[in-house]
Amino acid sequence: MRQTRRNHYLSPATGDDAEAVLGHALVSLGTQRQLWPGDAGVILHLLTSLIAQAERRLPQAVADARDQDYSWAEIADLLGVTRASAWQRFATPAQPVSASHDDQSGQEPPVA
Repeated sequence: MRQTRRNHYLSPATGDDAEAVLGHALVSLGTQRQLWPGDAGVILHLLTSLIAQAERRLPQAVADARDQDYSWAEIADLLGVTRASAWQRFATPAQPVSASHDDQSGQEPPVA
């Protein structure tokens, strides 16, 4: 039987490391889009663009974790949500990044 890895997971966290990476991402994206990062509206646009892109990647990341035998409870821990919430959002097969993630399966979540 596979040993549980659940005790070793960290829920989503913020801190100096994440702030530094986000700062670099904002500058990089702003440079690529030729936008001035000194404007508050530009920062809002860049932040929401990065958030939207990260949200589009989540379904495939969850599918990859499931392919590597992560349980719904383990995935939920990593996402900082409940197991049922993770299952409801991501139980359908991941669509390519360019597709939307609107359809939901009517099945009950598997027991972790």
